[in-house]
Amino acid sequence: MKKYIALVIHILVWTVGFLIVLNNVNTIGDFRKTTGPFWIPVLLGTLINLTIFYTTAYYLIPNFLRQKKLKQLLLYLIIGFIGINLFESLIDYQWLVPHFSSESEPFKSFFFYNSSISFFVLLFALTYALITNWIQNERLKRILLEDKLTTEMAFLKSQINPHFLFNVLNSFYAKSLKHNVPELADGISKLAELMRYMVYETNEDKVVLIKEINHLKNFIQVYQLRIAEDDDVMINLNVSGDVNAVKISPMLLIPFVENAIKHGIDPKARSFINISIVVTQNQLHFKVINTVHHAANGLTEESSGFGLENLQRRLSVLYPKAHTLETKEDQGNFISLLILQLD
Repeated sequence: MKKYIALVIHILVWTVGFLIVLNNVNTIGDFRKTTGPFWIPVLLGTLINLTIFYTTAYYLIPNFLRQKKLKQLLLYLIIGFIGINLFESLIDYQWLVPHFSSESEPFKSFFFYNSSISFFVLLFALTYALITNWIQNERLKRILLEDKLTTEMAFLKSQINPHFLFNVLNSFYAKSLKHNVPELADGISKLAELMRYMVYETNEDKVVLIKEINHLKNFIQVYQLRIAEDDDVMINLNVSGDVNAVKISPMLLIPFVENAIKHGIDPKARSFINISIVVTQNQLHFKVINTVHHAANGLTEESSGFGLENLQRRLSVLYPKAHTLETKEDQGNFISLLILQLD
């Protein structure tokens, strides 16, 4: 709506200016109302001034001044100013003046007169563009400041909430030890470590692989608290290679394990998850094999794909042309294989 209002205002200003000159000015250089069609030179002058104003205010200033290309801006202003005034003066001298008088002033007089008017239009255009640019910059600064304050508030909230939860978990941990429930205490401790890793460690672009592995172990141990002793469920994690010497992007392996638990564990049936992590020759081979229970939780056969599109997108950003991801279902087992080329 503001854009339409601005457009209407511009049209009104130029139209009113044109009518004022047409009705209240009797002579413009060699052009006189009493000797010819006076509206033609007035219209031509208005069109020329429109070109100067909007080319300067809406093209030259935004494209060169904001990018600090001052020399190019000055060059284009000079060339454009001289060129358009030569064009207007040539039309006045060759075609328009003969309709008004058989005698006319020399060409340089037309050029000087047109340049004088154009100079004031150019100054007005520059002033308008600079003020508009300043207003836009101030509005942008205000928006950025508001976004910064919002981000800082969100950050503070994200700091306060984890600390509160950590304190609560510490209280639960102390009470479970007091009442002699070591398994519950251990589960609470692992849960706190999971949260601490997700809140603090994932701020880094890369983490040492051993930290990601420990996160997987804590995740598995917390989940195993839900498994009864008589449930036929096995979760194995095997690690080989120097996992302390390489780094990977955080939270990259956990989706595979979450998917394996979601689609591969059914307390009423035999279930297993085998996780293998091998580091060799600057490569990480991460493989997860799990049983598939399509009837569990109303899962369909296609549901075991676990957001592969999102994972592929993330891998393409984090490891462009440095990863291989394969998934397939074979004889009732779902197999995921991820190969990363490490730094």
